Amino acid sequence: MSKKTFIFTEKIEFVPDEELERELEFNLRAAAYVYNKALEYSIYRKNLVKEFAIGAESEVNRKYTQKILKELKKQKNFLKKAESTCLHASTDRLIQSYNGYYEHRSGHPKFKSIKKNPVKSITLRNNEYPTKEGMKGSLRWEGNRFRLNKLGYIEVKHKRDINGKIKEATILKENGRWFLCIVYELDKIKPREEFQEPELYVGIDVGLKDFLTFSNGKVIAKPDLKRINGRIQHYQQKLARQKRGGSNWKKTLKKLHKWINKKNNVVNDYYHKISYNIVKHCRFIAMETLNIRGMIKSRNLSRSIHEIGWGKLIEMIKYKAEWYGREFVQINRWFPSSKKCNVCGEINHDLGRGEREWECSCCHSVLKRDVNAAKNILDEGLRAAGSTVLCLVDFTSIGQYKFIYHYELKCFDKKLGVA
Repeated sequence: MSKKTFIFTEKIEFVPDEELERELEFNLRAAAYVYNKALEYSIYRKNLVKEFAIGAESEVNRKYTQKILKELKKQKNFLKKAESTCLHASTDRLIQSYNGYYEHRSGHPKFKSIKKNPVKSITLRNNEYPTKEGMKGSLRWEGNRFRLNKLGYIEVKHKRDINGKIKEATILKENGRWFLCIVYELDKIKPREEFQEPELYVGIDVGLKDFLTFSNGKVIAKPDLKRINGRIQHYQQKLARQKRGGSNWKKTLKKLHKWINKKNNVVNDYYHKISYNIVKHCRFIAMETLNIRGMIKSRNLSRSIHEIGWGKLIEMIKYKAEWYGREFVQINRWFPSSKKCNVCGEINHDLGRGEREWECSCCHSVLKRDVNAAKNILDEGLRAAGSTVLCLVDFTSIGQYKFIYHYELKCFDKKLGVA
């Protein structure tokens, strides 16, 4: 049985000096050049096979990209000055892009633009080598400085305590700011704080109007980004009217980056607080498996779905649940959580997208769409986990078509498929 390990990433902002920034910019351009050339040769080879039947078509893999990189280094001397592991990582990214294309998970890989892309990055691998003091990694902490393979040192104000084995480091330039993302491996997770064992079981339904709806009826609103989005839109329009590369254009771009960074910080802070509180107070968490790629194709909703970032929040809840020993389950994508009555199980096939409340034709219960979906998600999550199911055990009539329902959590029998 293989030993389970946990992969973590620490993201630290830093301010490079002029010499280091020049080196980093050079390596960013070199990595992008290698990526674009490898992609160009791959497309050229594919066209030769397709149009002229010259050669044989084969998948883009490590053996193929290493040959291209070797030839490029012979032709272009400036690539020999670049950090070698970041060039190899760049070709590995191309392989990952092609794997996604072959498996129909993404479109065909595209060329990288250094000027237009607001996010640029290079990845450095940690190579270990023997010394008199023992094995040392090419990426390591030395006091408050982080050593990079060939580029020098990055000084940070507050060093993070990283006890695991460093695998790689990514230098990220995002909207004018520099970040160091250290990826490291741990055998055990020691939570920063211990919670009392909670007893709350929840199902969570996500939406655009009500951001999160819980099975107990609680609703959490999405972050208020109206003012920030207004400032971003203002500076985008102003930037479009100015001459690219001019002094006023650079000033406006700097202000635009400031507001984009502010938006990212507000969203990340909000999501971290929500996910932390959910994991702290809930023992069992059930959510939907969302087809976000498919949802984005809708013209009316694509912008709202991009902005709200359900995938980011679900990932936060997922890894924090693993940290603190909570059970997290995602139900099947095709489960009709909104259309199914959580009282009697009847499915309303005629339910429209805009209907927020509906009455069950079988038991005549009046159901709120999102709360009903959250309760169904909880029941299905418990059933999928094979633990317990919220079951209706009795009900009392209090008038015409009005009842008080009584529920109990019962053990689910996997063999019989009933509680």
